[in-house]
Amino acid sequence: MRRILRAHDALTWAGFILGATALGAIVAIYAFEVISRYAFGAPTMWASDFVSFLLLISVFATAPWLTRDGGHVAVTILPDLLPPIRDAMLMTGYLVAAGVCLWAGWICLGENIHLFERGTSTLTTIRIPKWILSAFITYGFVNTGLYFIRLAFISTPTGTQHD
Repeated sequence: MRRILRAHDALTWAGFILGATALGAIVAIYAFEVISRYAFGAPTMWASDFVSFLLLISVFATAPWLTRDGGHVAVTILPDLLPPIRDAMLMTGYLVAAGVCLWAGWICLGENIHLFERGTSTLTTIRIPKWILSAFITYGFVNTGLYFIRLAFISTPTGTQHD
């Protein structure tokens, strides 16, 4: 089981690096667009499209890693006020979050297949198959759901994961 969890963590770390790289590319593209537009009077046709694509990738590629590290949004006022049932409440919350994420991932997977079968492309200057972008959404939801399951079952009473 540890090998599977390590492989899961390695895949998620790779996604985090991809998302961080996408964020860096957004900064570079915006800088290029500003220089191109205002210094040379030649705005690009593609910068806005790529920034949109890369923003989607950065959000959904990094979400699982942030969940793994506890960077997700958590409102813990009730568990904090009710220490005797704190762990049960947190576990329930993690399982509900996992269910929602996995359900959304399932819906997205169906949409990915539909987009692939129809050959649907983006309606942008630079056209790419939509399934490529929606695959990142599916990855983000499913992988985040898996981390919520891990948080529910492989946690210490303080909510941190065992190694």
